[in-house]
Amino acid sequence: MISINRILAQYGGQTMIAARLATALGILLALLFAGTASRAAPIADDARGLLWKVEGKNQKPSYLFGTIHIADPRVTNLPPPVRTVFDAADALLVEVVPDVESMARLTRSMRFSDGRTLTQVIGAPMVADAQAALTKRGIPLVEIESLKPWAIALMLLTPDLNGALPLDLALQTRASERGVTVAGLETMDEQIAVFDDLSFDDQRVLLEATLRDQAAIAGRTEALTQAYLDRDLVKLQALSDADELDDPKLHARVTRRLLTERNRRMVDRMQSRLRRGNAFIAVGAAHLPGPQGLIRLLESEGYRLSAVY
Repeated sequence: MISINRILAQYGGQTMIAARLATALGILLALLFAGTASRAAPIADDARGLLWKVEGKNQKPSYLFGTIHIADPRVTNLPPPVRTVFDAADALLVEVVPDVESMARLTRSMRFSDGRTLTQVIGAPMVADAQAALTKRGIPLVEIESLKPWAIALMLLTPDLNGALPLDLALQTRASERGVTVAGLETMDEQIAVFDDLSFDDQRVLLEATLRDQAAIAGRTEALTQAYLDRDLVKLQALSDADELDDPKLHARVTRRLLTERNRRMVDRMQSRLRRGNAFIAVGAAHLPGPQGLIRLLESEGYRLSAVY
């Protein structure tokens, strides 16, 4: 397996695109679930805490850790309880591990392959709006007409990483430096498909919502960061009642792709490593709580989970 460090050294630009994809998935989850907890049932016992001890069917305990896909030092500097179990683990499981081939597939997937142009798909006025938003973010406008709407939305959804690694990739780098096994619970193709399998009409709606919300992204990212630092999973999902996609059917489809289907897949794939024990599993915090969250799904598989931090 090619080391994370080698990928970062040789394919840094593409790796940061992968970081943007992971970040966009996390930010979009937060947008989709904004306000839902305030309308839902009373807060459950899986609503607070980022680090969970997983016991039961495994030889040794493992730990489930909720991440947030940003590069803020307040997040990437692990709290002592998290650092202790991370340093003691002999395996790290994350959502996806970048490699050279997957990086190339990601960059190809972001572009039309059938001769279409962005203007043909979303119209000249929205292309102009997208160009203005990208320029304001300092993102180069090279070959914008070849990019799919979801790719533009991805670029605009993510906060500026300032050349640093978001938490998930930072954990992979640290583990790789220590010679710890790093494995993905998903493939890059599966993460790409969350966006790329949407129809062009759905991608247009997603981009339209992203363009509309540009002014609020920086403030929302800070609010998400504060909720994360407070270890408040409900607040992460309930920052605002106004951020759901306007199309309820699209909202439901993207929610199913982003959360429900991925949670089930990740739980299935972590089983063999969990049985061996002493694994550190790091996935976006939005995947942890709720009836279809990883905590409940793992409990249904016979494990006991308890909050550590």
